Amino acid sequence: MPDDFQRQADDLAASVAAHAKANRVEFCKRVSEEASCLLAWLEYLRTSEATGVADALLHGVQGAIIEAAGCLTLGLVRPALSSLRLQVDMTLSWIYFKDHEVEWDHLRETGKGFQTKSDVWNYVSEHHPQFKDRFRLLERVKSRREADPYRLLSAHIHGQTDFTAPTVGPLSGLVAERHLCDECVELQGEVSEYLGDFLLSAYGDKWVSLPPCAQNELESRLNPKQRADFFKVLGGG
Repeated sequence: MPDDFQRQADDLAASVAAHAKANRVEFCKRVSEEASCLLAWLEYLRTSEATGVADALLHGVQGAIIEAAGCLTLGLVRPALSSLRLQVDMTLSWIYFKDHEVEWDHLRETGKGFQTKSDVWNYVSEHHPQFKDRFRLLERVKSRREADPYRLLSAHIHGQTDFTAPTVGPLSGLVAERHLCDECVELQGEVSEYLGDFLLSAYGDKWVSLPPCAQNELESRLNPKQRADFFKVLGGG
């Protein structure tokens, strides 16, 4: 390895170590807090909605949360963003594949038949007629800044603008500034709320058995009239 590459590799290792030492377990704790309701949803889905098909996707979502925490502990924002996007992809894909064993086996055997976010959205809308009305209602009272954080994450993953393309610099530049790591933690919270709203819109008719954090969040975000409208939607009225 050329001397310059060796020096850059050493500088990168030093930067990663310094970032991890300075922040210790902070980012792990904060990501866990931001993802707490999503983790509760995953437990609910595993115990109440799982069919034994594509369960690996639910475990993968939890793994992606751990990945995001680990990447931010090291100061690596771009791979953390990828882990956030994976949480959306795998959660929504599970909703489809859990009831499609043949398609799931085909995907595993051939690598063909992936479900996009739009595919799952259309599928859920078709089989849960009240889904769109529920989601629109929740979206109107969102606490997240991004209505659809998946779009922002996808922009970073695809890197097709001057704002999202990687910059040229030394390897140590892979360790992001603190404020960028903080923004990524906030995005974890936005992903958690977004997926929670999606799941609540799909499974809202099972209200009494849903995770308490989901119930509490909805109660805090909706005023009395909105709650009445929400439950009217649930009742199909």
